[in-house]
Amino acid sequence: MTNSSHDKRLFPKKMFSALPEDVYRNLSFRFDTMIAYEPFIGVMGKTGAGKSSLCNTLFSPPPASVDAVKGCSRRAQQYKTSDGLHALNIVDFPGIGETPTLDKIYANLYQYWLNKLDLIVWVLKADDRAWNDDIRCYRRLVSQGAGPARFLFVLSQADKIEPCREWDAATHEPSKQQRQNLQEKVAQVNAVFSPVHPVLAVSASEGFNIPRWVETLIAVLPDKASSAVARQLEPEYRTEKVTTTAQEGFTRVVGDIFDESVEALLGSHTLRKWLQRVRYRLLSLAKLLWHRFF
Repeated sequence: MTNSSHDKRLFPKKMFSALPEDVYRNLSFRFDTMIAYEPFIGVMGKTGAGKSSLCNTLFSPPPASVDAVKGCSRRAQQYKTSDGLHALNIVDFPGIGETPTLDKIYANLYQYWLNKLDLIVWVLKADDRAWNDDIRCYRRLVSQGAGPARFLFVLSQADKIEPCREWDAATHEPSKQQRQNLQEKVAQVNAVFSPVHPVLAVSASEGFNIPRWVETLIAVLPDKASSAVARQLEPEYRTEKVTTTAQEGFTRVVGDIFDESVEALLGSHTLRKWLQRVRYRLLSLAKLLWHRFF
């Protein structure tokens, strides 16, 4: 069954026939809201780190402007990708590290958006030796209430790591020495930023490590956001692991909504047993119907 057969009701009403009408309406509304949820992903980091290029590799059509000479973003640029049923919002932030004056403006802009974002992808250029601006900005955001778990660090432009002339253009893979240097850079990121999530080195232009990084991206997104993001990915990145991760996240959200909606009814022993059976069937059906909606 495909998205063309989309029904506003996620699950048949007869499944919930014993629920009070107000509980059923609340449950149905929350399910519909979940299906229509539009995630927001912020992309932050230093100017020239490859933020826009990374976005354009993942989603079609390419959402962000790219300029090889100067930074394209002077303000947060919001791009929406949509297939008509689901949408994803990418917020491409201006890069820090241009001038001290602009950095102060950008830091305030980053702070303004913090609570609106499901996840922040922080892009670090693999061959960059100076991360002082990134460190200062990141620590400021964390001190202002942004939990470290909301940040996913990534090393971009892995093909430019020294010795860059050793990059294998035929296989789009780094040489042995480059791999070693990339591993050292990942270790540096872990030591300096203490990230919650795994750090990977990628190259958007070479396609290096992108599928593996996408799997990490989907895994660390909030459950409510992972399915809609997976839906907007380029087909080559919608791997079995990506799909399974999104399905499981979707099923957990369905379970949470059900539990919260029927909590007041759990005092009845008879209803409790019935609700347990309905919940089991509901979650099985949620996983089965995932492809219908995403």
